[in-house]
Amino acid sequence: MEGLEIYDFLRLVFITFIISLIVITIILLVQKKRSNLVNGFTVSITSIISIIVSGINLIIIGYIADELNLGGDVISSYLFLIILGLSIFNFFIYFKNKNRIISD
Repeated sequence: MEGLEIYDFLRLVFITFIISLIVITIILLVQKKRSNLVNGFTVSITSIISIIVSGINLIIIGYIADELNLGGDVISSYLFLIILGLSIFNFFIYFKNKNRIISD
């Protein structure tokens, strides 16, 4: 099938965003009070770009599946939901840590 390889290439984009969001999550969880490896701007921009680009990729996958008369790609939908969840989780972790640092 000629159209199935495109799913693999677009999944690489999803996986790259998932890895970057996991790295940011780990940094936020182990970040000390005074070290600012990741700030609010970094969390916001990374999350927004990840969600927008992943959403566009999901739409493109839908168009490709429609044009080639293929079934949809459920894995890409799950990967998008993982990206969305990690982005929201990073926001919560950042603001929870920020409020804890302010109260200390």
